[in-house]
Amino acid sequence: MLTWQRTVMSQPTQPDSLTPLQTHQPRLVHVRTGTVVPIPLHRNVLLVGKPNDHLPPDIDVAGFPDSDIVSRIHARLILQDNQVAIEDMGSTNGTYVNGQRLRVGQRYPLKAGDWIALGKEDKVTFLLQQD
Repeated sequence: MLTWQRTVMSQPTQPDSLTPLQTHQPRLVHVRTGTVVPIPLHRNVLLVGKPNDHLPPDIDVAGFPDSDIVSRIHARLILQDNQVAIEDMGSTNGTYVNGQRLRVGQRYPLKAGDWIALGKEDKVTFLLQQD
């Protein structure tokens, strides 16, 4: 399961300098374009999909090639207890992790190196990475 942590480095020596904060932030890397999509850690649930009139996605994939196969609200990422999981939200073309199609509503724990495909045939695929 993917986990992250925040580590505060040593205290600053100058009174007006900021304390450095090192964050091991998970991110999605679009396989075809190499585009990095950070996964914000300040929210517990992030919707993944394309813009719509009712509930805009937190992670918008509309600009990626072949995004027409992605549903408006395709999947959601759940961040809890320093772990990330994914859940299909009833998408038309399915959500796949490492080639396995998720059942609708099935929460699947993720780990660094997992391949996440939004729709069949790996047209909109991301690699999960972490520092």
